[in-house]
Amino acid sequence: MARPLRKDAADRRSLLLSAARTVFAEEGIDAPLDRIAERAGVGRATLYRNFPGRTEIALAVLLDDVAELAAQFAEPAEPEAFANFITALSERLVRNTALGGVVRASPTPDILTPLRQAMVAAALPALKVSQAAGTVRADLRGTDIRVLAAMLGAGLHNATLAERNIIAARTLELVLDAVRCRS
Repeated sequence: MARPLRKDAADRRSLLLSAARTVFAEEGIDAPLDRIAERAGVGRATLYRNFPGRTEIALAVLLDDVAELAAQFAEPAEPEAFANFITALSERLVRNTALGGVVRASPTPDILTPLRQAMVAAALPALKVSQAAGTVRADLRGTDIRVLAAMLGAGLHNATLAERNIIAARTLELVLDAVRCRS
């Protein structure tokens, strides 16, 4: 079992994640990793001690976003909780479009296991509430979130900024229609 990070180490890691999110958004996924360290106000060694490479830092940013989703939807009560979860996920996928390329190019599928597990765990509370309310198909399973996330993100790959929002909105509309109960 991994030991929890000391507060100073956790703070540096948080600064690195925030800087990575900003640098990747401004300069793209191929931005120099040194720029992340510089923006975070830490040395290169600190960056590489926390994240050995581009894939690891991209995954950490995505895991951080999934953790935010999990916290946001930990105790949903509204019947449309799962639709709200899917909408929030879509917004994050649009924001993190560049990071998707790193994930798609990951050296092994095993490296994605924590992200997939976190995504399912984040989605389950909202899914259960919406299924109990009858707003979402009863045959959906937590593991289907992987399929839904892939659907939401697939059209964004290589889309121009102008196309991205249009594609994301239409894809979200189709995905939400696919998960709703039929009367």
